[in-house]
Formats: sequence, structure tokens, C-alpha cells
Amino acid sequence: MKLEVKLLEMMARKNIRRIAELHELTGISRTTIQLILDGKKNALYFDTIATLCQKLDCKIEELLVIVDEEAS
Repeated sequence: MKLEVKLLEMMARKNIRRIAELHELTGISRTTIQLILDGKKNALYFDTIATLCQKLDCKIEELLVIVDEEAS
């Protein structure tokens, strides 16, 4: 199993098209946002997850999804 962060989808729902826009909305660094989008971020602080969910008006289970790699 693997955990996927559906950040791009949540950004699209809010019509956020640029990393800079998300940075301004959340205060999360552009580097962190880019790493999440690239799938290169191995760990996220609870604060980061909570901020993203709050500012993007989504639930944790919409942002973080467990994917069964064997089914892929």
C-alpha cells in the first residue's frame, strides 16, 4: 500500500493554478508544495495536513488516499 496526496485535485477544485497562489493562501513554503506535488515528500507534519484541509475546504480522506499498489 502507498499513500497518495491528492493536492493537485484539491487545488483544481478551488481554482488554484499556481504554487504561489497556494503558498499565499496557506503560508506553506513553495518548496514543500512542489515536493508534495512531485511526490517526493516522504512525510508531512500534521500542521501542514490540517492547514491544507482547512484552506482547501476538504477532509483529510479527500487529500490523503491509500492506494493498493498490487491492484495497479
